[in-house]
This record gives sequence, structure tokens and C-alpha cells, in this order.
Amino acid sequence: MKKIMRLVGIQLWAMLSDTFSLNRKRKTKALLPGILLFALLIGFVAFVYCYGIGMSLLMFDSIDILPVLVMSVICFLLILTTINKVKGTIFGFKDYDMVMSLPVSTGSIVASRLLLLYGINLFFTSIIMIPAMLVYQLLAKPGIQFLIYGLIILLFIPLIPIIAASVLGTAIAYAASRFRHSNVINIIISFGLIIGIMGLSMSMGDSEEGLAQISRLLTDKVNNIYPLSSLYLKAVINYDVSALLLFIGISLASFIIYSFLIGKVFKKINTSIMSVKFKSKYKKQSVKEASPVKALFRKELKRYFSSSLYVLNTAFGIVLLTIGAIALFFIDIEQTMGGPMVIKLMRNVMPIGMGFCTMMCCTTMSSISLEGKSLWIIKSLPVTSKQIFLAKIGVNMVVVSPIIIDGIIFCYFFKTNLIQSIITILLPLICALFIAVFGLILNLSLPNLTWTSETIVIKQSMPTFIVTFSSMFILALPLIFLVLPFDFVYALIGYSLLMVIVTIILYRVLITWGDKRFRQL
Repeated sequence: MKKIMRLVGIQLWAMLSDTFSLNRKRKTKALLPGILLFALLIGFVAFVYCYGIGMSLLMFDSIDILPVLVMSVICFLLILTTINKVKGTIFGFKDYDMVMSLPVSTGSIVASRLLLLYGINLFFTSIIMIPAMLVYQLLAKPGIQFLIYGLIILLFIPLIPIIAASVLGTAIAYAASRFRHSNVINIIISFGLIIGIMGLSMSMGDSEEGLAQISRLLTDKVNNIYPLSSLYLKAVINYDVSALLLFIGISLASFIIYSFLIGKVFKKINTSIMSVKFKSKYKKQSVKEASPVKALFRKELKRYFSSSLYVLNTAFGIVLLTIGAIALFFIDIEQTMGGPMVIKLMRNVMPIGMGFCTMMCCTTMSSISLEGKSLWIIKSLPVTSKQIFLAKIGVNMVVVSPIIIDGIIFCYFFKTNLIQSIITILLPLICALFIAVFGLILNLSLPNLTWTSETIVIKQSMPTFIVTFSSMFILALPLIFLVLPFDFVYALIGYSLLMVIVTIILYRVLITWGDKRFRQL
């Protein structure tokens, strides 16, 4: 057990240090405040959202739905987010050979990996579930038993989602490894899952039932798919001790059995996933020439699509927007939106929403870190830093390029005038260029070139957190003009010009300070 905990401690420390970009001198001082700040920020946002939902449910005398609804959503999100963590945490991790050479048993390594995954998921479950419990305590005023039962059962909520995600993630990685273009298969399957979820949500949303009825319908559906939800409801709301023990027993027993089975096939699956198959037939072709920027752009684009995790975490906003644009062909906007006033509001905020989607598609915030120990290769090429930066920014702009077609579709269906149409298309592109330059500067400032898993730099790095939360703040600013006696269209024009100016300034910083910083790495 001592060896297992030591392995968990080493992996967790390395992951958190890489996430918060800490050097040896400031690790101890900065690590805990950074984690607490992140937890408080996410917890506050969760509290606000849960309070809004809770107040609505309270109006319909359905507040008891809130805890189980939040728990079910968390389990569902854990499955979605953990699927991509399986490869790189349990299987196919970069330092597999080094770890397997340590004087510890395979069972200890498997246990440490599963405990690390459990710890990460428990952390995210807690910072969302605890605020939801506090909201329920404030609104429903249950007894102290609710908090006691809720905190006890909280420790076991992530177990079943980890098993489901691990099985799905392993199956996807194993199946994809059998194909030549395994990453393409991975991307298609993952995005197919997202599209299926959105289709289910849209079909459920096409109803005139109240929020309480929809919530009950959702809870019933979740109970049918995930039976432990009904046990959770009985345990924390009805204080049923047998339901509490049964929830804990099923979760714990399933996790122990799963851990045992994983230990049996750990080496075999890792060998299969990490093995590379080469099958090629040489064909004599002419050598094509290209400009340095074009060649670098092709290299960056190839690197981008070589990582399914990279694509899934940076192209989600555009996929979401494109699905929404396609859905407009199959729905009645006036009936769905609820009237001309809502449609008018949508015309105004549409550029902001599309801009947010493009800002979520920042590929540059981890493009330097992903070079890893191979950074010296690109630095040794006979090209300038500016050309390298332009190639990385170019990939970001290609990823968000569907925004143009999506914007045209939205403008057509929402019947925007000429000025509104121009803003609807231009503002998201300006936002995309801004976030590409901003993300690159952040990654140059806080690089991580010693990562052992792509997940760390793509999903868990400090530049990722900064880009995510700064995007929310930046795009919330123009919404202030909605409540002021000012034409919102002209406000967006002024905001677009401001974004252009800021982007130009950041670009100047990138090609001056960024050049020096890049050469120092």
C-alpha cells in the first residue's frame, strides 16, 4: 500500500506542477493557493447555476429533484471527460516503459493509476456537488442527515462513471489502433457521441412542459439508464440507510472487480495500443516544393489531426455551432424561440455566442507545449519565429473557418439586415484571431515541455484555464449595452474595432517579445 500511495503522490504532484507551471522554488507556496482558487471559482459558478435551477424548481414544488439531477449530470460529464483520459492515464501513457521498470508489481501500478483517476474525478465532483448540496440546504431546509448522507455518498459517486468511461475509452482506443488512421476513427466516434447527446437534448427540449416536468422526465430517463440514481434519491432525500449501503456496496464492489480485471490484461492492452503497425507501398512521385510558412502550416495541421484529444478539446465549439446551424433547417424558429422579441434578442446576441464558440477553439494555447522535447527540431529549421507563429495561428483559423458558412445560415434564418450580417460573420473571426494570438503568447509565457501525457497540456494547463475564463469575461463585456439606451449593433461595431486594435497590439508583442522568448526555450 505504501508503494501505491507513493506512486499516486508522484503522479499527482507531477500533474499539478505541470498544470500550474511551477518551478522547484515556488511549487510548495503556489500549488495549494492555485488549487483553492480554481476550486472556489468553479464552485461559485456551480452555486450560481444550481441556485437558479433550484429557484425554478421550487416554484413548481419540485426542489427534491435538484440533488439527483445534478448528480446524474455529473456522472454523465465524468463519463464524457474520462473517456479521453483513459488513454494516457491507465493505458498508453508516455512513460510506460520507465514505470514498468520500477521495482513494484503490476498490480501496484494499476492501482496507482486507477486511484489517480479516481482522485481527479472526485475533486471535480466535489466542487460541483457540494455547492449543489448547499443550494438544496438553503432552499429545501432538510435535516442534518441530508448533509451527512450526501457527503458520505459523494466519495462513491465517481466509481461507476470511471468504470463506464474506462471500458468505452479502452474499447475506442483498442478498436482505433486496429486501423491505419486510428485518430480519425477516434475523432469520428467521439464526435458521434456528442452529436447523439445533442440530438437527445433537442428532442427532449421540443416540449411545452414546464421546467419541473422536464426535470422529472430527465430524472426518470436517467433512472432507467443509470439505476443508481434512484438509490441516491432514496438515500439523500428519504434518508434510506439500506439504499445508502446498497449504493456504496454496488459502486465499491464494481470498482474492485474492474480493478482486478484490468490488472489481468494491463500489459496486453498497453502492448496492443502502443504498438505501431506499418504498411506501405512505395510509389515514385515528384517532390513538391512549398514556401516555409506553407510547409510549416502543413506540419502543424498534420500534428493537430494526429491527436484526437487535441481535436476534441479545441473543435467542440465549432462542431456545436455547426450542428445548431444545420438544426435550423428542421425547426420552426418563431415557434421554437417563442416570439418576435426573443428572435430580436437572438439577432443581437448571436455574434457574441458565435464569438464564444470560436474562442473555445483555441489551438495555440498548447501548440508550443505539444512540441515537447522535440522543440529543438523546429528551432533548428532555417525559418523565423514569425513564420512558425503564423503557421500555428493558421491552423487555428482553419479550424474555425466553418464559422463563415454557419454565420451565413444563421443570418438567413434570423433575417438579419446587412450590418447585422456583417457583424455576425466578422466578429467571430476577429475573436478567433485574437484568441489565437493571445493563446500563443500565454503558451510561450507558461510552456510545459516535459509532459508525460497530452492531457496535461491540452486540458489541464494554466494557459487552458486562462483562455477559458478570460473568454467568458471578454465576451460578457458587450452584453452590458443590452440594458443601456444604446443601439446594440453600433455597440458591437465599436467592440469589434476594439478587438481588432487589441489583436494588433498582441501581435506586435508576439513577434517582438515572443521571438526572444521562443529562442530562450
